[in-house]
Amino acid sequence: MPEAGDLDLQVALQLLRQAGHAIPAPDTLGTRAGLQLIIDRLCELSLRDTLTGLANTRHFLAVLEQEVDRVSRSGEIALLLLIDLDRFKAINDSRGHLAGDEALRAVAQVLEKNVRPMDTAARYGGDEFAVILPNCRPAAGRAIAERICKQVEQTPVVLGDGTALALTASIGCAHVSPWRKASAKHLLEQADQELYRAKAQGRNQVAMDMSLAIPVSSEEKRQLLHHFRRDKNE
Repeated sequence: MPEAGDLDLQVALQLLRQAGHAIPAPDTLGTRAGLQLIIDRLCELSLRDTLTGLANTRHFLAVLEQEVDRVSRSGEIALLLLIDLDRFKAINDSRGHLAGDEALRAVAQVLEKNVRPMDTAARYGGDEFAVILPNCRPAAGRAIAERICKQVEQTPVVLGDGTALALTASIGCAHVSPWRKASAKHLLEQADQELYRAKAQGRNQVAMDMSLAIPVSSEEKRQLLHHFRRDKNE
């Protein structure tokens, strides 16, 4: 009969296999280095959404709290995006949950291609995503959000039966600025209000309160738009 420690190790290895992680070689499993590698990968797994590979809700909320604190100390501006798929319930109802899962993975790939290494893209829950953009002025952040919106629309999701889903998304944006005292909860509420406004105005668009926006040069915008992450497969 296996010992409790052996059983825990087997459970850990099974979790890593299910998540698509490479398993350490059998002869290293009993070593300190092998066990540390497993622990590191389990820690990473605990911060990721299993369906999309993006940051999960818990990790996103922790990063948002840290960013609010950093902005208050650094004087920089950051941006929060909330992204919601349009009419996602209809996809699940008419095409099934597997089709819905494919749609969510497709949006996650769009986000990964359109954020910088310093940014955090997360699956916030259900069909809602979130992106934290540190050191990003509102005008430049809006350009990024509009690019995400456009690329979601231009990314058909091909299903197993050969048919394709056409997707669109609505995005609400909130500023994290040093001259406005705000909590992570307040910022989420503000971004959610803007998301609701984007939906009410016809969906497939970006909504942002630009009253506090600082002008951004075309060069700053260009640098932001050209520092996206490459596709993981490249």
